[in-house]
Amino acid sequence: MAKSAEVSVATVSYVLNNVTNQTIPEETKCRVLEAAKQLNYVPNLAARSLVKQKSGLIGILINKNEDDSIWQQLRYAQFVSRLEKLLSTKGYHVVLFSLDASDPKLDIISERKLDGVFVVDVKTEYFHLISSYFSSGVPLIVIDSIIDDPLFYKVNYDYSAVFTHAFTRAELQHGYLIVDSFNNSELVDYICSSSGIDQRSIHILTNESQLQAFLSRNDHRPGIILGEFAALAAAKFTDPAAFTVICTADCPEILPPSAARIAFQTGKAEEAFKLMLQLLVNPMQGPENKYLHVKPSQS
Repeated sequence: MAKSAEVSVATVSYVLNNVTNQTIPEETKCRVLEAAKQLNYVPNLAARSLVKQKSGLIGILINKNEDDSIWQQLRYAQFVSRLEKLLSTKGYHVVLFSLDASDPKLDIISERKLDGVFVVDVKTEYFHLISSYFSSGVPLIVIDSIIDDPLFYKVNYDYSAVFTHAFTRAELQHGYLIVDSFNNSELVDYICSSSGIDQRSIHILTNESQLQAFLSRNDHRPGIILGEFAALAAAKFTDPAAFTVICTADCPEILPPSAARIAFQTGKAEEAFKLMLQLLVNPMQGPENKYLHVKPSQS
C-alpha cells in the first residue's frame, strides 16, 4: 500500500507540473486534473520552477523618459494589463521593468531569471545592450520598434494598411498627421513614410504648446492622429469631429463621440502573447517573417 501511495503522489506531481517525459494514462490525468479543479489547486511557482528548470516569469521592459508627457505615460497601460491577464491564464507571472530610454540601468534585469521578455519602444542604439542580458534560449519580442536584426521578432501595427484604410475618406489624403513621439526613431520614420503625407503637414507630438500652434495653422483641414491619448490632448484645441484617430492604445472608448476612429482586428497584446507562447515551446520554430504586423479592422 505504501508503494502504491508513493507512486500516486509522484503521478499527481507529474500531471500538475505537466512533465512530458512520463507515460501516464489519459484517464489518470483527467482524474488528477478534475480533483485539482475541485480543490481550487493553485500551482506553487517556486516548486514548479524546480521541476521544470523554469522561473515562470515573463518580463515586460518599457523604455521611458523622465519628461514623458501624460499621454506617453498612459499609452501602454492597456497593453500591459491585457498582456499580463493573458499570460496569467497560462500560469506565468509578469515582472514589469521601467527603463530610462536614454540610459538604461540593467542590473535589476540580471537579478531575475526570466523565461521570456517583451521589450517596448526601445532606442536602436541600446537594443543590443539590453538583449545581451538574456541567453539565446530566452525568447525576446520587440514591441513598437523597427530593429534591423533577423534574430528577434518585432510586433508593430501595419501602418501601411492603416493609411490605405484611412484614405478611403478622400478628404484625409490632403489633411495633416499627428504622430505620438517614440523612443524608436525608426518607427516614427516608418509611420511618416507609410502615410505619404507631406512632411510639412506632419507633427511629431512632444508638448501641448507646439501641438496647439500646429492645430491652429491647420484648423481648416481634417487630420489623422496616432493614439487615443494624443487625440485627447488635441481635442483641447480643435473640434474632435475634424480628426480621425488610429487607436493604437486599445482603448477607443475614451475618445469623444464625434471623433472618427480606426481600430485593429486584434490587439498588440494578443498578437505578442500568441507569438510568445509559440517561442516558449520552441524558440527556433517561430514564423518565418520576423516582423509581425497587426492589421486594421475593415469595419
